[in-house]
Amino acid sequence: MRPERDLSIGGQAVNRIAYLPETEAWWVRALRLWCDGEDGQAALREQLTRHLGRDGSDMFFARFTDLIALMLRHGRRPMIHHHLNCEAVGADEAVFALFCAQAVGDREEAMMIACLILRADVAPIAVSLAQTLGLDLMRGARVPREKLN
Repeated sequence: MRPERDLSIGGQAVNRIAYLPETEAWWVRALRLWCDGEDGQAALREQLTRHLGRDGSDMFFARFTDLIALMLRHGRRPMIHHHLNCEAVGADEAVFALFCAQAVGDREEAMMIACLILRADVAPIAVSLAQTLGLDLMRGARVPREKLN
């Protein structure tokens, strides 16, 4: 007999924003802003525009939206995130941030993480998107260092 899976496990606090590496903390904040609806997405766009310019911001936001859509549609279970100003980092947020951070430096590691949280056929697409996004952030070097509010 198989026990029921607790879908809230992805929301379990596993860390605090202040203890994450800067880049991973940025990814958590960006995820939360995007999931916060129109106001949060507008705030994310504004931050990105200051660092990547209008064209860079528009392209980044479109790719980020594609990545989040993949995560939400093809995840192995629903992805859970904490509120925008919460200091705790949930398990799903931590895995998402680690995945995005790894995509630039270690595609194989990112692929392994992606296969744990996404369908295998979608994982390579997600890794490519995350890698492109990470490289875009590196070009606008100040983005990961600034906190998104």
